[in-house]
Amino acid sequence: MNRLTGLYVAAALSLAAGATAASADTITLRIGAGHPANATWTSAMREVFQTEVSRRVAAETDHEIVWVEAYGGSVCKLGECLEAVESGLLDVGDVESIFEPAKLQAHNFSLFVPFTTPDPVLNAEVVQQVYDAEPALKDMLSERYNQVFLGAGVIGNYGILTNFAWSDPSELQGRKIAAGGPNIPWIAPIGALPVQAVLTEVYTSLQTGVYDGVVMFPDAVISFRLGEVAKHFTLMDFGSVASALLTVNKATWEGLPPEVQTIMTEVGLEWSTELGARTARLQDEAIETMKAAGVSVVPVSGEMRSAWAAKLENLPKARYDELEKAGQPAEPIYEYIRLLTEAGHVFPRDWAAER
Repeated sequence: MNRLTGLYVAAALSLAAGATAASADTITLRIGAGHPANATWTSAMREVFQTEVSRRVAAETDHEIVWVEAYGGSVCKLGECLEAVESGLLDVGDVESIFEPAKLQAHNFSLFVPFTTPDPVLNAEVVQQVYDAEPALKDMLSERYNQVFLGAGVIGNYGILTNFAWSDPSELQGRKIAAGGPNIPWIAPIGALPVQAVLTEVYTSLQTGVYDGVVMFPDAVISFRLGEVAKHFTLMDFGSVASALLTVNKATWEGLPPEVQTIMTEVGLEWSTELGARTARLQDEAIETMKAAGVSVVPVSGEMRSAWAAKLENLPKARYDELEKAGQPAEPIYEYIRLLTEAGHVFPRDWAAER
């Protein structure tokens, strides 16, 4: 009952703010995420999105933006931020599609394509092209979840961090390897025991032996000091994926002056692009930092990736069929594959030919 009351109050406040924002000199917006502010995508929200929106609104309009920050789960924990933006508890939020495997399954299209591009810059570009080509994704957020799409953020090239050395996939059999929900199918077919991972709990779980390894991207290994408890990083090139959605509550959006809406739309795209570049830079730096800290960083051969991919279920086709049955947009999966292939990426398995 207390939670429902809080939601009603927050929604009422959001509507009230929306009703007056267009005529107000100061616009107060609550922004937050389940992840802490030091994650690559959330730090970019603060340093790129918030900063640039504030600067441009002050310079180009008669308004100013005041941000009330709620990072690190202070308003919504991971898996709760879609609801927080929908209800108005947050005006602007980082909605992680990876932690909404049912409601936002369609937005996980890049996670359904194993061994996608390891280049975050290219991935950021192609992901934005998918959202432009497939408006059903944005419509889904608006019509079902009361929020407006501002941008999609990519994260780094996934590898496997373990507390033991290995060189052949057979050595992972029976080992507890953690992963986010949609990327668990990347590891289960080779005999590993998959465990659901939550980034904020990975350090302790590796340290205490809850699991032996985790599917992870390089900059998170550094940001969350995971190299202190696991000393072996295998460059699998599972690929960079899109996970972070930057959205704004629809009532809040409709109450904003048109010129502020325009600025937020443009800066949302800048956030997406800059996050790709930032992720690429931090990815390279993280690999060098891991090596300097005594973490063994080992690449795998193209032959191993091809053999690994051959063992996997035809994930693009399986998820396409699931999305069709669920009434969610399914075509973005193959649009993503098509655009990446046109951009020059070569998959270790021809997913499109198996459609």
